[in-house]
Amino acid sequence: ILSPSQMFLNRFRFVLCIVSFFALASIYSNHIIINLTFICMTKDGNDTIKMPDGSLRQRFDYTTTEKSMILSSIGIGTMLATFPITHLIAKIGARWAMLFFLRHPFCFFGLLSCLATAFIPWAAREGFWWLLVCRFFQGIAYASDFTTIGKICVEWAPMREISLFVGFLTAFNFWSSVITNPVSAWFCQNEALGWEWSFYAHAIAGTAIFTIWWLIYRDDPSEHGAVSVKELKRIHKDKSEEHKDAKNRDVPYWDIIKNKTIIVCWISAFLDICSTLLLVTYAPIYFNKVLKFDVATTGILVSIVSFSQLPFKTVFCITSDRMHCMSERWKMIFYNFFAFVLCGAFYAAIALTPWREVAVLLFCLVAITSSATPGSFYKCANYVARQHTHFVISAIQFSKCVSLFAAPALVAMLVKNDEDTKGWNEIFIGFGSVIIVAHFAFWAVVTEEPAEFTKSRSER
Repeated sequence: ILSPSQMFLNRFRFVLCIVSFFALASIYSNHIIINLTFICMTKDGNDTIKMPDGSLRQRFDYTTTEKSMILSSIGIGTMLATFPITHLIAKIGARWAMLFFLRHPFCFFGLLSCLATAFIPWAAREGFWWLLVCRFFQGIAYASDFTTIGKICVEWAPMREISLFVGFLTAFNFWSSVITNPVSAWFCQNEALGWEWSFYAHAIAGTAIFTIWWLIYRDDPSEHGAVSVKELKRIHKDKSEEHKDAKNRDVPYWDIIKNKTIIVCWISAFLDICSTLLLVTYAPIYFNKVLKFDVATTGILVSIVSFSQLPFKTVFCITSDRMHCMSERWKMIFYNFFAFVLCGAFYAAIALTPWREVAVLLFCLVAITSSATPGSFYKCANYVARQHTHFVISAIQFSKCVSLFAAPALVAMLVKNDEDTKGWNEIFIGFGSVIIVAHFAFWAVVTEEPAEFTKSRSER
C-alpha cells in the first residue's frame, strides 16, 4: 500500500487545486452558454408566440431589453448572494455535511448551478420569467466562486505559493470561455441534438466534476488522508495558529472593511476587472469598427490578444513566489508596476498611435502586463488578511458585479457610436491615467505584515 507521500509526491494540494479549478470553471461555463446560443435559438421559425397586439413572434427572438434582463439577472443574483454565501462558507464549512449530504457548501451551490442549467431549455419554452428565475439561481451559485478561491488559498496554499494558487484559480473565467463557446457552437450546428443539449451536456459534466470534488475535498488539510506530514508542514509554514484554525474563528468584518491596505486592494481589483471587460467585451468592436478589420480577422486577432497573456501569467505567478532577490513588499510593488503603470501607459498609447497594427500589438501588451496581478494586490490581500482572505476575495466578486454595470455605462456615456474614435481615445487615455495613479496609492499602503485583526487577543 502506497503512503500519501509516495502516491502524490507530497503535492496533493495541487491535485485539489486542479479539481477545484474545473469546478469553478463549470459554474462560470453554465451561465455563459446562453451568450452564444442566443444566435441559434432563433432559427426555429415554427416555434412562435402571440404578442399582445396580435402579431406572431419567434419565441426566442428576444428584444434588446429582454436580452439585457436575461444577462443582468446573473449579476443581480450574484450581488445579493455574495456576502451571505461568504459567511456561510466561512462559518459552516464541512460541519453541515450530514444536513446537506455534502462536504462543503460550494458543492451544494455547484449542483444548484447544474440543476438550473439543465432546466433552462424547459424554462425558455415555458415563459420568459421562468428563464429569469433559472438565470437568477445561476447567479446565486456563481457568488460562491471567489469565496471558495479565498478559502482554498487560506487553508491549502503555503504562503510561498500564494501567487501560483491565486493566478491559477482566477484563470477559470478565461478557460471557461475557451471551452464553452466551441462546445455550444457544435451543439447549435448539430441538427440531431440542437442548442438544448449544450445546456444538458454542461449540466452533466458539471455534476460529474462536483461529485469528484465532493469526494476529495476537506476544509482542513490536516484531516485529509492523502496529505503527508511533510506536505502539511509545508502548507502550515509561516502561518500563525489563528491562520491554521481559520474555520473556527469569527471574521472581523468591520476591521477588514476599514483597513486602508484592503481598501486599496479592492479598488485595484475593481480597476483590473474593468480593464478585463474593456479587453474581452469591447476589443472586438474596436478592431472591427475603428481599426476596420473584417469580421474573420477580428476574431483571430481577439483570440491572439486573449491567449497572449497565458504564458506570461504563468511566469509572473511562479517568479513572484520563487524570486528571493528582494523582499515580498518590493516584489508586490514590482509586479503592480507591470499590472498598472505599464498597462496604463499601453492603454494611453492605443489612443495615440496612427497605425492599426501597432494598436493590436498594444492590446496584446495590455493583456500581458495586466496578467501580473496575482503577484501584486491579490498577494498583498492574502498577506494582510491571512485567515480572512476568503472575505476579501469575495468582495472582489461583488466589485466584479458592479463593474458589469459601470463599464458599459462609461462606454455608453463617452462613445456616441461604435466608430466614435474620439470617445474611445478618451476612455483609453482616461482609464490608463487612473490605473497609473492607482499604482502609487498601492505603493503607499502595501505591506507583507498581517493586519492586527488576524492576531489573537493575547497577541494583540
